[in-house]
Amino acid sequence: MRCALLFPPSMPPTSPPCGIAYLKAFLGSGKNFDLNLAYHDILVDLAPDIPGIEGEPENLKEAVAFLKRGTNFYDPDQYNDHISVFFEFFNSIYPYIQEQSIKYITDSADDSIVSLFEKMLSPLRTYHPDIVGFSQLMLPQRELIMALAHAVKACDIPVVLGGASLWYNPEAYLSCVNHIDLSQIFDVIVYGEGEIPLKLLIQGEPLEHIPGIIYNSHTLIKNERECIHDLDEIPCPDFTDFPLRGYYSPEIVLPLLTSRGCYWGKCTFCTHHKSYNMYRSNSIEHVISTIKTLQKKYNASYFLIADEMVHPHRFEQLASSIQKEDLMIRMYSEAKPTNQVTLPLLQNMYAAGVRVLLWGVESGTQRILDLMEKGTTVSEIESVLRHSNTAGIWNMVFMMVNYPTQTVKESEHDIQFLQKNAPYIHTVTRSPFQLQVGSHMYENPEKFGITHIEPADQFSPVCEYSTRHAPESDLPAGSPAISDVPLYPDISSKDYLSKKYAVECIVLSDISWYFGKMRDHLLLYADSLSDDPL
Repeated sequence: MRCALLFPPSMPPTSPPCGIAYLKAFLGSGKNFDLNLAYHDILVDLAPDIPGIEGEPENLKEAVAFLKRGTNFYDPDQYNDHISVFFEFFNSIYPYIQEQSIKYITDSADDSIVSLFEKMLSPLRTYHPDIVGFSQLMLPQRELIMALAHAVKACDIPVVLGGASLWYNPEAYLSCVNHIDLSQIFDVIVYGEGEIPLKLLIQGEPLEHIPGIIYNSHTLIKNERECIHDLDEIPCPDFTDFPLRGYYSPEIVLPLLTSRGCYWGKCTFCTHHKSYNMYRSNSIEHVISTIKTLQKKYNASYFLIADEMVHPHRFEQLASSIQKEDLMIRMYSEAKPTNQVTLPLLQNMYAAGVRVLLWGVESGTQRILDLMEKGTTVSEIESVLRHSNTAGIWNMVFMMVNYPTQTVKESEHDIQFLQKNAPYIHTVTRSPFQLQVGSHMYENPEKFGITHIEPADQFSPVCEYSTRHAPESDLPAGSPAISDVPLYPDISSKDYLSKKYAVECIVLSDISWYFGKMRDHLLLYADSLSDDPL
């Protein structure tokens, strides 16, 4: 059976998708299509024909050419000029694309959108697949997936939908939404890890015997999911179907996984643990073998370790093994700033090729860190950032704003924390707190001063909520009760702080605040400005 795996828009197309590369490797056959890359390339050409777009099409073409192979890519002024043109266009057009995607299903989309989808799917039709699988990593991909799957289904080809974002209410993708019967678009939903279900589907196994799927048989049937316990059974990811020199980056940056799940799994706001059954990791030997294979096969030396987070002890093992094998590579990953991350460890990581670390700091206020159950302290975070900078590693910091019970004073304190540690921070990105179904906060709202929760959307786990104050027992000794300190005296103070926070994130981001989204580029810049660039 000829299987096609598709990764849809839209996210910055700086590197190939990781998930379907692993799936193809496990299946041992089939073909991968990066529709995200195709979407961006095609829209650059279609821009003059799309109504109401912002910016000049010629400037967009110039910006894309610069991002792909610009001779002055490492000139910060030119980089920021071109990347701003890129984001101005694609950010402004995406809501229109999402709206038109739904209209496409009802045969009422604009001609330019029909042309876009036809061009995106043309290589797939040439392949003549027997089954097509879509990978939904992020919820905003949903509308385009629905439209593209509708086009595929019109050719009488079975369609399977899976991906990390389907941990929440996957049954919705076989329901009727806004008079659209999704069960006429999708045949099977994979709501867990995809390797075993997809392989059994291709082999023709009866649906009732396939774990981790949902399908319609007069009524919805949901089979219990399974996972591969030994990740070393999954081969090296297969990137052969992707035009690696066509991505929006002057160097190839390949993603790889060395574990699944999060080893910490305690953050009260997080739902990442819902995507996987449990935390598992590859052997260090398997990781080294994978890196060596990818470097040789694709002439790649830049890598993203795409794990949820890498444990310090595992970093130690990996760094030592990379140096033992004398691998000349550069990489980045997410990490947790705790006292286990020492200066000697960071120096060892730098020697192994780590040039950027993405730190889940979230707050510079200890009460909020404790409420989040981050398992670290402000002083530990500051020490880690300082040591990482000393080792030569660039620090990107994630911050969370508007956390339940957070006061004006605590918001200001977070800004002061960033200002104090500015010499050690290279990029800051902030995100507003969102209450999600499945998080510890959702299941224990009273602990966080949440008094009312609105039902979530059928596709999104994010909930609207109301909050008053934190329980006094959660406050440090001697602190005033939060109920005595208004969260925000009026809406203007909240808006002011939000704007002030946004400005600080831009000011504190070295070279480009766009690095918060273009993280592959952050790695390339960090290496180019290091003492020993590749």
